[in-house]
Amino acid sequence: MMQFSSTIRHLQDGVGKVSLAIPAKTIDPRFDNVHLSIENGTLTLFATDGEISVTAFCGVETTDSGNIGIKAKTLQEFLRSMYDTPVTFTINRQEISDHGMVSIKTDKGRYTIPCMFENKQEKNEKAYDIAIELQTSELLDLVHKTIFACSVDGMRPAMMGVLFEIEENRITGVATDGHRLVRCRKPIETHVQEKQKIVVPARVLSILQKLSQSDIVTMSIDEERRSVRFCMDNVVLDAALIVEPYPNYEAVIPVEHDKKMLAERTDIYDSVRRVGRFSSIGDIKVEVDGDKTRIMAENTNEGESAQEEIGCNFTGEPITIGFNAKFIEAALSHIDEKEIIIEMKSPTTAVIFKPSEQKEQEDLIILVMPVRINN
Repeated sequence: MMQFSSTIRHLQDGVGKVSLAIPAKTIDPRFDNVHLSIENGTLTLFATDGEISVTAFCGVETTDSGNIGIKAKTLQEFLRSMYDTPVTFTINRQEISDHGMVSIKTDKGRYTIPCMFENKQEKNEKAYDIAIELQTSELLDLVHKTIFACSVDGMRPAMMGVLFEIEENRITGVATDGHRLVRCRKPIETHVQEKQKIVVPARVLSILQKLSQSDIVTMSIDEERRSVRFCMDNVVLDAALIVEPYPNYEAVIPVEHDKKMLAERTDIYDSVRRVGRFSSIGDIKVEVDGDKTRIMAENTNEGESAQEEIGCNFTGEPITIGFNAKFIEAALSHIDEKEIIIEMKSPTTAVIFKPSEQKEQEDLIILVMPVRINN
């Protein structure tokens, strides 16, 4: 027999965090369970999908030790349906088998769910040769500003993650899906001796966004550059890195743009959202001339069209250019500043969106490829 006591909220928090590693649709029953291990008065919760794993540590009242697995869905649904109250788990093994029953006791109820007795999880400790302490807010801002542009095309695995370039005094995050590209740089003291490049899968970063509650995150990279670890208060996220080489993104960032436009970010964002709804294929046409920008769209099948005009500050020859409205919306929603600069060259060259004023040594640019427009 094995027993431990805690509170529902304490367990809800730990189980909720580790369950993030379990995919919504899992066909491998090995990855269905939350693993509970009791040792020295600490409950360790662990879940994995084989590539990503989350470990959480909870202080509980117990004098026992042992290891069991409980179906994640069953445990999560039970904890979610409960109010916060003290709870005691008592685990009994069935005779001559690995199966057991968990008896759960609260102030109002008694519940029973099945479990499996397991051997102690063998810790496959990797050798990490780089560990960087990061402000959680800085790391999450970098992730937020890049992850939206990751590819979802399994044929190009490298682009399904964010490229991190780690240098002595800055970190650069890059994401692209072939139609748009984001590069975000932050001045962060990393003390690495030579530049490191790793590609972290988008799914790992979206789990990190949900896990982070502490002020500091330690990011560790193993010697073989095949795995990454993020350590926060009482939670560890381990994941395999994408090992395919990342495309040479610097080659696609244009350097000579002779047309520059300064505008209010929300003016353009709101206008694109409204006008884009009138397009049959989601594309908009933008005409820039002098101090006026016209944003247009039409749905010829339904006889619908829209046109808006907004003020701007523009230098260069007039230009007419087509965009996917959703890509412009996404780009503008990931820039924090009030005013933006849009740099253009021709109707077929990548267009650069960036804040009009960058924070010191910070640098964000978002590239969007234009689309063909039928005049």
